[in-house]
Amino acid sequence: MRGFAMLISIIVPVYKVERYLDKCVKSLLNQTYNEIEILLIDDGSPDSCPKLCEEYAEKYEVVKCLHKSNGGLSSARNYGVLYARGEYIAFVDSDDYVEKTYIEDMVKLKEKFDADFVITRTSRENEDGSGKTKVPPFEAFVTNKNEALFYVYSQTKVGWAAYGKLYPKSVLLKYPFPDGYFEDCACMYNIINESSKIAIGNYGSNYHYVQHEGSILISKLSQKHYRIFEICKEFGCFIDSNYPNMSILKVMMYYFGVVQLLTLQKMSWKSYKKIFMKYRRMFRNNYKSVLREKRISKQKKIYMLFLCSRPEIFLAQRKIINALKQIHKM
Repeated sequence: MRGFAMLISIIVPVYKVERYLDKCVKSLLNQTYNEIEILLIDDGSPDSCPKLCEEYAEKYEVVKCLHKSNGGLSSARNYGVLYARGEYIAFVDSDDYVEKTYIEDMVKLKEKFDADFVITRTSRENEDGSGKTKVPPFEAFVTNKNEALFYVYSQTKVGWAAYGKLYPKSVLLKYPFPDGYFEDCACMYNIINESSKIAIGNYGSNYHYVQHEGSILISKLSQKHYRIFEICKEFGCFIDSNYPNMSILKVMMYYFGVVQLLTLQKMSWKSYKKIFMKYRRMFRNNYKSVLREKRISKQKKIYMLFLCSRPEIFLAQRKIINALKQIHKM
């Protein structure tokens, strides 16, 4: 694609992904938008990734390789932001891949709506290509930070993941990704709050989030996963201070935290029941408000109804849903 002069920096944190890195990098080299630089951030990877990154940088002019000691995903992203030459930045995880119009479509959205922040839908799939997210269609639109905050933190149309977005570098310097799990939802509200015009697009097929066995989303429950509830508290304080009329988002944030842990993390029945019971009263007290909010999907409302019941019931419905998915695969 030609006609746009704006340089976009694509930051790719790299750590122990030697099996997936080539597919990721090749998908970025295939972009239809030409004004890009690809920053491969070797986060002290102990495998062959550092060597691979160097080889890509030697072979392709648009690729740059940066090495650092291991600090985690947020540290790698923030390091890349410091060295990015582009005024705008996009992120891609090194075990994912994108379609050739990933950058072009986001740049077009920015130009069409004169937006200072672009958020697009993404899709999720299993490593074998199964289980792809079905993306309901919607027309691209521009909105303000109030509405964008609702869409992102109610997970309506779009979400808070770091990828699938086009950021001003200046805002990322002001609000770097914090350390720890769930780093993107922990800072996305500050980034949205710095934006005046946010473009939202439905390019769900452009970004392929590949869910691998052993990823954070499907790993064994540890103390690090409880970080999500610390973020819920931080987000709640932000809402109280800046958007007191949007208190329903505080409930939705806890909803996603509980559902995340109960449906994706492996844990004992004792831990499962403890998490469920700790937040059940909150869901019961706020369920009518959620039910009245037309922008929240029926599926989320049904899920929250189960969270108002008993842990045995919630677990049973999850087992039924998973069984039906397995039958559908056959």
